[in-house]
Amino acid sequence: MGFVAFLGIVVIVGVVSLWMVIPRKEKLKRFAGREDLQGDAIYSQFFHSTNQPQDLVLELWNEVAESLDLPSGKLRLSDRFDNELGPVKGWEYDDEIANVDWAAARRLKKLGVKADLASIKTLGDYIEFFCKLEM
Repeated sequence: MGFVAFLGIVVIVGVVSLWMVIPRKEKLKRFAGREDLQGDAIYSQFFHSTNQPQDLVLELWNEVAESLDLPSGKLRLSDRFDNELGPVKGWEYDDEIANVDWAAARRLKKLGVKADLASIKTLGDYIEFFCKLEM
């Protein structure tokens, strides 16, 4: 009886591990050919000509990357939440995209603002939206 229980636990752990690894690997493939930029390079390449504060821009950039469990240096302004940053096909119901919604909701609550986030389609939109609110 003990061996059957042990075998059952091993199978469950294996299935859960695959459930967590497969979609992440597939999502990371989307960014494989991109240069891995660091914070200063991200700001100078995408935001240097804006009046947006570097610390806030990078905070927002990293907030999205961490929420999606993606390397921040591989993200780009044009990355869309329903495409490059969206769920892997077949894993739509178990994806980190909801974490971005929660991060945005926490930020809005902290700012005491009610806003419609439907217009936010890309990482660039997200950063611009919250920079306008916080500046």
